[in-house]
Amino acid sequence: MKHISLLIFFIFISGNILAQTGKISGRVIDAKTLEPLPFTNVYINNTTIGVTTDTSGKFTLPNLPLGSAEIVFSFIGYIPQQLKVVVKETGNVPLSILLIADSQQLSEVAIKSGRDKNWEKQLKKFEKVFFGNNANCKILNSWVLDFTEENNMMTAKASVPLEIENDVLGYKFFFQLKKFSFSATEFSIVGNIRFTEMETTDKSVAATWMKNRESAYRASAKFLMKSILDGNMSKHGFVIYKDKLKGSPRSDNFSLEIKHNLLPYDTTGMVARLSGINEFRIGVKEKMEVHNKLDYTKNRFYLDVNNPVSWLETRNGYILTNKEGTILNPTDVAISGSMADGRVSGMLPFDYKPGSIITVQSPESLLAKSLQEKVYLHTDRPYYYPGENIWFSGFMNYSTPGLMDTLSKVLYVDLIAADKKISKNLVIPIDSGRAAGSIQIPSKILPGNYVLRAYTQWMRNYGIDQFFYKPVTILSPAEGIEGIASVPVADNLLKVKFDKTEYKTMSRVKMTFGLDSTILNNLVKGTFSVTVLDEKLTVPATESASIKNDFEMLAVPKVMATEFKYPIEAGISLDGIYQDKKGKPKKAKLTFIPENMGGIFQAVTTNTGEFSLKNMIFYDSTKFVFQPSEGKIIVVNQDTPYLPEKLPVSNLKHKSLATPRVYNSNDTLRANLLKEFKVTGTKIVKPENGYANPDFYIKGQSMGNFGSAAEAIAAKIPGFKLISEDNNWFLIWNRFTITGKDGRPNEPNLYIDNVMVTGETAGNRLFQINPTMIDHVEVNGMISANQGANGSNGLINIFTKKTSEVDSRALSYFSAHGFDRMLPFPQPDYDLFKPDASHTDNRSTLYWNPRVEMTSTHIPVELSFFTSEQTGNFRVIVEGVTNRGNTIHSEAIIHVIE
Repeated sequence: MKHISLLIFFIFISGNILAQTGKISGRVIDAKTLEPLPFTNVYINNTTIGVTTDTSGKFTLPNLPLGSAEIVFSFIGYIPQQLKVVVKETGNVPLSILLIADSQQLSEVAIKSGRDKNWEKQLKKFEKVFFGNNANCKILNSWVLDFTEENNMMTAKASVPLEIENDVLGYKFFFQLKKFSFSATEFSIVGNIRFTEMETTDKSVAATWMKNRESAYRASAKFLMKSILDGNMSKHGFVIYKDKLKGSPRSDNFSLEIKHNLLPYDTTGMVARLSGINEFRIGVKEKMEVHNKLDYTKNRFYLDVNNPVSWLETRNGYILTNKEGTILNPTDVAISGSMADGRVSGMLPFDYKPGSIITVQSPESLLAKSLQEKVYLHTDRPYYYPGENIWFSGFMNYSTPGLMDTLSKVLYVDLIAADKKISKNLVIPIDSGRAAGSIQIPSKILPGNYVLRAYTQWMRNYGIDQFFYKPVTILSPAEGIEGIASVPVADNLLKVKFDKTEYKTMSRVKMTFGLDSTILNNLVKGTFSVTVLDEKLTVPATESASIKNDFEMLAVPKVMATEFKYPIEAGISLDGIYQDKKGKPKKAKLTFIPENMGGIFQAVTTNTGEFSLKNMIFYDSTKFVFQPSEGKIIVVNQDTPYLPEKLPVSNLKHKSLATPRVYNSNDTLRANLLKEFKVTGTKIVKPENGYANPDFYIKGQSMGNFGSAAEAIAAKIPGFKLISEDNNWFLIWNRFTITGKDGRPNEPNLYIDNVMVTGETAGNRLFQINPTMIDHVEVNGMISANQGANGSNGLINIFTKKTSEVDSRALSYFSAHGFDRMLPFPQPDYDLFKPDASHTDNRSTLYWNPRVEMTSTHIPVELSFFTSEQTGNFRVIVEGVTNRGNTIHSEAIIHVIE
């Protein structure tokens, strides 16, 4: 029988697992920009030992075995770097690693729209050679592979690591393929491996993994080297032979070979201890034939022998190992036969310990990992002034993306002051993993360091460290920020284009952006947010939070409660207590009807009067009518999560301004830029209000397309607008002073069926009224008689439709807060009008779009906005996530001249 030599090479170096340990620390940065590279994978090659760098690019690998080790530094879009080090008990000098961006790396994994049948055949060949005799390994991202075949040799390449699950040994590993070649007589596999443990809740599966790992270990070259070092070859069943005559032909009959072609291998004096830490040299000057008498194989080389047979041959006549038998010069050693049959599928991490126990995970622990979610907020800018808006866009990350529609639909956003008191809090709906809103900074807020916090109720099960935190600086008008000269950071996955090279003041800017299909043409979708900043008014500053750094999922805490205390919310939760007329809790069946008639809800209270309504959808402060009405409802607010001991602090440097900053407070720009309208038509001279003929009359049927009476009136009556301050809606006239003596916006008096509304703003109450319930609306611009001082702000009277049956019984109600509405970002349209000389457009944020959806790489996204009256540089910042989870942060500069 002809002996076919199958050669396998691995570049792996690892240290010995000893009681004595050391550590390696350092920092990873971009070689060009010198910026830190957070979340870089740093691992000891071919082990389960690894970490990721923190937001500063720093890392520490603790408890490392002493001796030689090879550390791998890997980050998508950069050329991986390997560094051979010697781990010492006394410690090592911190490493400084510079990774070079690799523009070719991503292009090499470009995925064709469809792999052809030939590629599928090549993949099957690759898997057969790569995995050997294990059919229970699978490549999770096989599409990154490219194959070539020529001169009877097949090669493969993949510049991003192959993600592989080995269900036989219970490992998931990431294989950075450096070289793969295969022919009829030999194969070569070269690469780096980072192992991770697979998890199971099944004790029998864990037992099978442990048994298979032990078998793989005893069939490995590492076990043979360990036996040679310890002088236990006979005990472990190893018998070694050598050829009588090098290169002599071989048969498949071992009895014949032992008589004519094989001799016992003399192992006397073949082991020598070297001067290096934990290094040994095993002399192998001749080709070894190794028989394992204590093992059995079906794949026989000799027909009359059923034990595994392997061959080892060295390039330089020796093998370097550590005490555990790990081969330290693998490229100088060729292994064939049974020890090479397992190939990649039979590999164990170098830190595997024979007899080690696999911890069986609890079902709750695995469930927690599969249901984990995280949020990241992109804000329009890094610092603000009192009275401005903090515009934010939320991106949800899921450990199991397919469960997006099952997980949280409610996001909580808080603005926290330096004294750890919550200044503002919002409740925002989550839709398809996205959320958006704005926090209106009170005009009388104390300047200082604040923190933006975001979380879901479900995230509370994982601990407050899993929340999103971002420092936000609020300056006084006399303060500014020291500018930081920074070059715009472009992302090579995103193409941003503008219709001009420079623009004039108050002119339209047209921009497009799309994913670069020439780099990764499997990227077809993405979701983004866009902000445009005036660099004079918002000087460039390095923010502590970036989607590149803060989007990645955090590790699940090792210690978690056995039960999930906090729910996955699909809507607003309303908890309360029902009390009778005497104030005692009472068990009852309650019916709730929101004032906008948005549904009917029922609940049965407990003996202590408690009830809970889940997954409700309503907005702002809504009144609920309830039956039976002889009692009262006490709303029980949700508890607020604790704060960590240390909150992040902004690193922005303040400076004093010679001239106080002029900025746009909430909605002043919109008030200034609204157009003047002339109203024509015949008035309806049949008023139902008892004060005066109405200046405006709106029929109810014309309001049916609006979501609320507030939106209908603001749209249909010239000069009216809605603004929001301190979590309240206000409906005001543009021609009147926006702010009253009490610091709140002046509103018209509001009546419903000639009954005056008190105790809440007109805007809030009008948002609760369903337009379909309205017969007509009468509006007076200014009335003083019988209206007092507030009559100067006008009067709005809502007349509801009449019903044939009127229930004269008094109704009981209570108010509850629902979702906060997303305000539209105010921006002018200078194609239609220009501001007069009394108004100056000095917007810091020219444009904000919290949600831009890209559905195809073939159709770029088109956006437009207007420049202000300021000249200079304006920075465009795009952040987002692709359909494959790639985070995007890209910047560009536009120039504005007079």
